[in-house]
Amino acid sequence: MNPCLDNIIFSLQRAGGISVYWSELWSRLLRDGLSAVAIEAQGAKQNIFRANLDIPSHQTRLDTRPVRMARYLRAPALAGRDELVHSSYYRRPSSGRVPHVQSCYDFTYERFWRGPARWAHSWQKRQAVESANGVICISESTRRDLLYYCPSVREENTCVIHLGFSDSFRRVPEQEAQALVAPHSAPDGPYSVFVGDRSAYKNFPVAVDAVALCPGHRLVVVGGGPLKERDHRRLEHRLLGRWTHIDRAPSALLNALYNRAHALIYPSSYEGFGIPVIEAMAAGCPVIAVNVSSIPEAAGDAGLLLDRPDAEGVAEQLRRLEDAGFCAGVQSRGLHNAQRFSWESCYRDTLSFYARVLGQWSSP
Repeated sequence: MNPCLDNIIFSLQRAGGISVYWSELWSRLLRDGLSAVAIEAQGAKQNIFRANLDIPSHQTRLDTRPVRMARYLRAPALAGRDELVHSSYYRRPSSGRVPHVQSCYDFTYERFWRGPARWAHSWQKRQAVESANGVICISESTRRDLLYYCPSVREENTCVIHLGFSDSFRRVPEQEAQALVAPHSAPDGPYSVFVGDRSAYKNFPVAVDAVALCPGHRLVVVGGGPLKERDHRRLEHRLLGRWTHIDRAPSALLNALYNRAHALIYPSSYEGFGIPVIEAMAAGCPVIAVNVSSIPEAAGDAGLLLDRPDAEGVAEQLRRLEDAGFCAGVQSRGLHNAQRFSWESCYRDTLSFYARVLGQWSSP
């Protein structure tokens, strides 16, 4: 099998969850010696995950159009040369005589955005998934949303392939974790972690207010870019001297933070999958989240799931985790649950789906 992968995501973001997913697929295609072809737009190698991939030049096809245009245009594919095209971010192939697969991540724009940005994204997504020969959804929740927002997509042309997590996320000796964490977080008192974007539906204020209800407890905010004024103001008002922001946390540092954390507070109202949930569990960190969208799929029976994003509810779980026996049970279930997911399984299931699509394409 010699698929053609459209790497447009590497030109759209310097880093991010989709880039991780796409690089994990590529690393295994290269490992297994498959003659996959990469469609590369301008600036792809500025992506930190693409920079670590050694894709041979003879397996690369350049898309020289400006990215601002190319992201909305068809990906250059050659009928008769490409066996199957798989786009990382909602581009159809230029040739209609080539079967193509789309990966579908979530419906955040459709649920939470308004105006031109939503219109452009939703139009492009619909065009891509409705014309695709197969659609990979990263959770059953995303597949339900796909069939709701794009009702012309046939369910039999879809499949659910869960994402995985890096081997970097694991239990490590206490001394090793402490050495990594110490320069970034004051050593006294327990802390919980909030990871990633702080958009409205992520409910960042819930995490801040929950920690404020637990005297002596601290909050470590990881990633999400520079703090906006409203976030900084809330932290200073509610958690004066009890918070830290680490904008860039390499996997080793994030893993160490999880290893030593009281909990991951993940009060998001919507997720396509929720990789931080399984990363934290793999590191032995209890997860407090909301029982919505894809979170139950990722968390299984190991998450402390709330009916709604509520500061008092989160604080109650933080207090429950102060019981060593209860906390140990949550950690044990989390470690077991995380093993249900791996990038290797994601890759193997993706190749199987390619074969299924090609079989249907070639059938009379």
